[in-house]
Amino acid sequence: MPTPNATGPGIPDPPLPFTGGRIPASEDERRFVERRVLQQYVVAPALSFAALLIGFNLGWPRLAAAGVIGFGLTALLIGYRAVRERRLMFIRGALRTPREYRYFIYEGFAAVPYGLSYAMGALCLIVPAALFINGTSLERMREVALARPSLLLLPLGPLFLFHGLGFLMGFGRRASSIGDRLWIEALQLPSRLGGLILVAWAAALLAVGAVEWIEPALFHRWFESIFGNPWPFARR
Repeated sequence: MPTPNATGPGIPDPPLPFTGGRIPASEDERRFVERRVLQQYVVAPALSFAALLIGFNLGWPRLAAAGVIGFGLTALLIGYRAVRERRLMFIRGALRTPREYRYFIYEGFAAVPYGLSYAMGALCLIVPAALFINGTSLERMREVALARPSLLLLPLGPLFLFHGLGFLMGFGRRASSIGDRLWIEALQLPSRLGGLILVAWAAALLAVGAVEWIEPALFHRWFESIFGNPWPFARR
């Protein structure tokens, strides 16, 4: 029987950066995590996907858009709970594995940037879907986004930034020795490298988006000087 703060013998660690998780410490906590995980990652996404699929198959675009909003609201709920509680909960492994190994809790401040990245992703889904339901066509949204790419770049920047910060922080577990600490740090190196890459992408997206937002003419000159062609959808 594994201890509450370990992943258990024979069970591989979850994918980086989600190292350092623990199994529920009691049966009551396990039931709570089970309900939370099923709600956030099974029931709500399944209902949203059903609305999306039915909307596409029956030619009801507003129902499909409602399904997209459902995905966004689910992500927003996950993000809100992660920031408020500073923890994330997941199911791992096949359902046939022993119950105590299925559900893992990842606790720490890294949950805050991960939660904020969920929230930014949620807004990226909810806003266009809500505009569509309100009567804005997909073609019109495409035209606006291509005419002013900062409308896409500026929201994507924080999403990459928060996700990268989560990678950099990680969910480290308590080390039992200096050697164990060095081993933990070695395991987290790939995730931290990934975090640095995401943060760099975020900085680039925010910088380019800010330039396009404030000085669109300068953005077009930069684009043409780099690629040898004007921004493909710029109006002349």
